[in-house]
Amino acid sequence: MGDAAMQERAAELALGPHARAAKIRPYEGIHFLFRAAAAGRLAAMRRLAEGLDKGAFGLRKRPDAARCWSGLPAQFEARLACVRLTDYRDPKARVPCPDLIATGPREKLGRRDGPGMAQLCLANRTPALLIFGLPPGKIALAREREYRRHGIDWVVTGDVYNDDFEAFRAAFNDTTVAAIEAERGRGYMERLSADIEARVSGKAQARQ
Repeated sequence: MGDAAMQERAAELALGPHARAAKIRPYEGIHFLFRAAAAGRLAAMRRLAEGLDKGAFGLRKRPDAARCWSGLPAQFEARLACVRLTDYRDPKARVPCPDLIATGPREKLGRRDGPGMAQLCLANRTPALLIFGLPPGKIALAREREYRRHGIDWVVTGDVYNDDFEAFRAAFNDTTVAAIEAERGRGYMERLSADIEARVSGKAQARQ
């Protein structure tokens, strides 16, 4: 739920000697540890630095990332630089974007939080678009697979409307689209969305 102190404690259990007995896998521990480090927890940053220095727990050995985290960056922008350097031997150890969105103090998300959370997911190499809607059916799941083929997570967040969260969603998605198009070209997302909708619709009609 975004409680970084509890994430840090969960990481201690998941990466400690009792993990096997608790049936916790190493990559689950890295998820907790990374989220706590990204939120600025000092012990988590030190432990993450140690893991990156040794290439432990599914992390890839990255001395540059280890140095970055061991500097215990206090500012969010400085931690983003460390996130960009962090890499993994086990793909499962990389935290999915939806789990990162709750990083930091548990508070109501609003427009001001959207750009920062989007930048965190982008730095983590897990760009995502947050979509209002019902739990996904066959067509939505097909759409999700198509976006994933292009390195983008299509995340349906539910159909309960909240003004603050909608402002957060809009700012988050705007930041993500701007970053993707800065890399892949202006108008890329519009073209990609049109192509995916054509593919998904065509497959649905073929099944019928």
